[in-house]
Amino acid sequence: MKDSKTKSRITGENKAQYASSEKNTPAEEPSNKWPKKLASIKLSRLQALQVFGGAIVGTALGGLLPSCNTASNPITTSNPIEIENQQAGSSDWQMKRDGYKVSKDIEGRIKGYASATSVNKGGQIDFHVTVNPAQQFTIDVYRMGWYNGQGGRLLQNIGPLDGITQPKPTPDPTTGLIDCNWSSSYTLTVPDTWTSGIYLAVLTNEKNFQNYIIFVVRDDASTAALLYQLSIATYQAYNHYPNDKTTGKSLYEIGSYGAPIETTGAQAAVKVSFNRPYSSGAGSGKFVNAFPTGDWDRHFVNWIEKSGYDVTYSTNLDTHQNGAALNNHRGFLSVGHDEYWSQQMYDAVESARDSGVHLAFFGSNTCYWQVRFEPDANNVPDRTMVCYKEASRDPVQDSTTTVEWRDPLLNRSEQGLVGVQQTAVVENYLNTPYIVKNSSSWVYNGTGFADGDEVPGLVGYEADRYFSEYTQPPGNDYTLLSQSPLVRNESDIVDYSNSSIYKAPSGAWVFASGTMQWSWGLDMSGVVDSRIQQTTANILNTFTGAIAPSSD
Repeated sequence: MKDSKTKSRITGENKAQYASSEKNTPAEEPSNKWPKKLASIKLSRLQALQVFGGAIVGTALGGLLPSCNTASNPITTSNPIEIENQQAGSSDWQMKRDGYKVSKDIEGRIKGYASATSVNKGGQIDFHVTVNPAQQFTIDVYRMGWYNGQGGRLLQNIGPLDGITQPKPTPDPTTGLIDCNWSSSYTLTVPDTWTSGIYLAVLTNEKNFQNYIIFVVRDDASTAALLYQLSIATYQAYNHYPNDKTTGKSLYEIGSYGAPIETTGAQAAVKVSFNRPYSSGAGSGKFVNAFPTGDWDRHFVNWIEKSGYDVTYSTNLDTHQNGAALNNHRGFLSVGHDEYWSQQMYDAVESARDSGVHLAFFGSNTCYWQVRFEPDANNVPDRTMVCYKEASRDPVQDSTTTVEWRDPLLNRSEQGLVGVQQTAVVENYLNTPYIVKNSSSWVYNGTGFADGDEVPGLVGYEADRYFSEYTQPPGNDYTLLSQSPLVRNESDIVDYSNSSIYKAPSGAWVFASGTMQWSWGLDMSGVVDSRIQQTTANILNTFTGAIAPSSD
């Protein structure tokens, strides 16, 4: 989101509003005619298993997907995701179970962070944990997936371990940086047998207070068809740990407290550290328990693993450090809220597209701010994220200055890569309907969609659209797939959201949903829609080579 110090007014915890300039007028007027929602189209259990190659035998799939006359089997042999999700799952990873309580930052009963955002199979990762008062605690490591609806699988029990109360961090007066720099409480050696995925380490103290540590297990040798990137840079940008109403700081004024920093005179930080727990999502960042403005990744992971796609996982810090690895896969997936990108990230994703790697942005507000990464006080690389948000404040004046990507100083508007770009926060954070446009596109094959059909509750809480005055996507076959009217939050200005698809000169397809809540249409109770599931399947099946779309 646009920062509160730049043309916006903020209300609500951990939110910043964005008001576009008046020059950003719609390229097309929204339609006032919204036909009634079509009846859901359902597949039988047998049809669903045929669509997904029998990936999840034993799971009731009837009603999840509409008929798809063009899709062939996306799975030809058992892949690690298919095999993994046949294992017994457990819902005990969830917080607030009977007899357990979520540890709050202000009390610090138990909190922790990992020494890295991701770790390769066979590698080691440290957990840094504090308990208050000092007492023993346990760590239960879960992999997130479908697992017949359980949502996770217990991989390892650790402890009891002797815990200590780690020092309370203090903000750097110049930048607002909060780096806990705690001692390691436990070193986990990741077995080679673990499947790449998003993992939650559940911390539990003797009084049954709990919190999460989130990390990704990579498989650097994988050539899976799809690479799923967890957007931890955005998780960290909004992290205002310690959320004690006294000293916590993020890259936003909302949630930032304490003395104004010397660099800007504002309370928000210009540097944030991965060496601290997450204040939201019970320590998971935006992965789970972050409703109503989160949980995007969890819902997409549920659906993609339930569907049996061959997918492996990384974080956007891995894209920053080793962008060439994107070329080991056919498709790259960014989901939800992927707002903060380094130059290395942008270059890597752009290069992958130009090398023929398909891209899908199942989110919005993507690639909005440029950031840099710096080492921490112990000289561990890339543990500090830098974003000044105004060129005049940033001591670095070159192609890595931390401003908006669409800023003339950088002149690399996100639309030139993604296809659309951020336009608004939806009024009162209430989702609005997704309105179909150009329903003859191959993206909508088998959905039954007609122009003007709507999917309730899918557009929000931030939205993207096409801007004629900014960089156009390269290549041909650029198609707007939706035109969804909305009202900007706190401005009463009517705007709209677009989803889009284009084909780059390399042959890579690039899809953008134009809404953060796309994954809610895949898995979120009350929002899930079989037509959105089929649309997503069409895109991923094209990426994996299961179907060959015609040009629009």
